[in-house]
Amino acid sequence: MSIAEKLIRRDLEKLKTDLENSSIIFVDLIDDNLLHLEAAIQGPMSTPYENGVFLIDIKLTEQFPFSSPQSIIFKRATMHPNVTENGTFLSDLLTKAKWVPTWSIKDILEHVWARLAFPDIDSTECDSKRAELYRTDQEHFNAQARQYSIEYAQAI
Repeated sequence: MSIAEKLIRRDLEKLKTDLENSSIIFVDLIDDNLLHLEAAIQGPMSTPYENGVFLIDIKLTEQFPFSSPQSIIFKRATMHPNVTENGTFLSDLLTKAKWVPTWSIKDILEHVWARLAFPDIDSTECDSKRAELYRTDQEHFNAQARQYSIEYAQAI
């Protein structure tokens, strides 16, 4: 077992005992692979994502935690400036230049959750079309984001 796999296993065990009062619903392995995870997070309150359940596919590398995740992808359509049309989550904090190796899987998921609540539209790590709509017509953007949340994340 690699160092990455040992650290991931430790993170997952700790996370399972820490889910109460958390935005994280679950984190599971995909195909018993410690480098490929599926997680679910609750949408932040008082946002268009409120009451939604967002499924996320996370691929880690053998160099984790010394390198950022290979990919973080929303498995269902999500209207957000930091999520591309194909579901790829974008954040400058997950780039090679800004990655911090002390981040755990929980930290990554909490960052995704926080970014849902507070989009970063001024970063180069955003979907330019969605960021522009958010910047110029936030009411319309929020209505679209809410509709996506109802349709794809079962928000009520």
